[in-house]
Amino acid sequence: MKRIGILTHYYQSKNIGGLLQAYALCAFLRKHETAAEQIAFRFRPYSPQAHETYRRLFPQRKTLKKFVRYLPYRLKQIFLRWRNRQIAPQVAAQNSIFAKFEQFIPHSTGVYTEQTIRQANACYDVFITGSDQVFASYLLPFSAYYGEFAAPDKKVLAYAASSDMKQFPPQAKTFFAQKIMRIDALSVREKTLKAYIERISDKKVTLVLDPTFLLTPEEWLQIANPAAVPPKPYILCYFLGEKSRWQRQKARAFADTYGYELVHLPYIMGAIRPADELLGGRGLYTVGPREFIALVQQAQCIFTDSFHGMAFALNFGKNFYVFDRDDASGAGSMNARITDTLDMLGLSQRRITDPNAVLDNTPLDFSSPQRLLQEQKQLSQKWLMSAL
Repeated sequence: MKRIGILTHYYQSKNIGGLLQAYALCAFLRKHETAAEQIAFRFRPYSPQAHETYRRLFPQRKTLKKFVRYLPYRLKQIFLRWRNRQIAPQVAAQNSIFAKFEQFIPHSTGVYTEQTIRQANACYDVFITGSDQVFASYLLPFSAYYGEFAAPDKKVLAYAASSDMKQFPPQAKTFFAQKIMRIDALSVREKTLKAYIERISDKKVTLVLDPTFLLTPEEWLQIANPAAVPPKPYILCYFLGEKSRWQRQKARAFADTYGYELVHLPYIMGAIRPADELLGGRGLYTVGPREFIALVQQAQCIFTDSFHGMAFALNFGKNFYVFDRDDASGAGSMNARITDTLDMLGLSQRRITDPNAVLDNTPLDFSSPQRLLQEQKQLSQKWLMSAL
């Protein structure tokens, strides 16, 4: 069997979507007679070496004006850290659930670092970087995500890689263009990233679906844990944005109008988000990836600013509304993958950007979107297996 090592945001992750996509890629590849597993990779984003490389690639002038603008943000963070001490027991319970799911995913026995990752050549025949934002700006100093550690006879693929930037400044652009040259077959999630890479390099880039779309709804339900599902009809709110206030108010109004209980996930990634206080309803903090699957599948409607919140609503054919996270939009924002997917499926009307929009409870007709999604799913699977 072909031994495949995957590098993504897996190790000690507290992100529901990040862990679900890590599980999905392993599960799909293992169905096709490969020994695929996640590589437990620990990196130090704030190490002196990484910080120095980042400063060189992204030079920023420190001015008094910038400091004055930044000061309120820093004071707010200090206040929130103080508040977060109050939820230590809930966060500990949440972290325990995430740690169990991390072990649930096939993974390497050892934990690698930037200094030891070359040792993985003895364990794998092929390396895959992705999915998720493995091409994020803050990860540029870490060559492991670009497969530079791989021996010359090892194949390196990028599956559904993503970035947090529309384009890099000149120094970082040159650095990035050099990094991706080691990747033998390259696929991404966003149209804008595909166009950018093809503009700055001679790499051929393919657009593919996120790994969470590669599994069937039935396969997802096999690992779902319905323990957290409330007995009464509910809407599920899965907001990651810190400033998305009117979006939460729309969800609250929808629940009140149609008589649904409102269920949300507070303390996502271990912190209080003041905007969540606008939701009221039932907050569930003992929810990890498996519970999240069941909550989406049983919900009457999903309100989210998360790509994976939208992805699982699509997987299960559920009514949903998706919002720009913190009102950011456009090709350069992290919302680009949401708009690209909605455009592809003819569901752009489910992205709500107007605070005055009227949201109804009419069920969506998923016949056309599901057909289009199935076509893209087959193309993505074909590209991946061909690249391997």
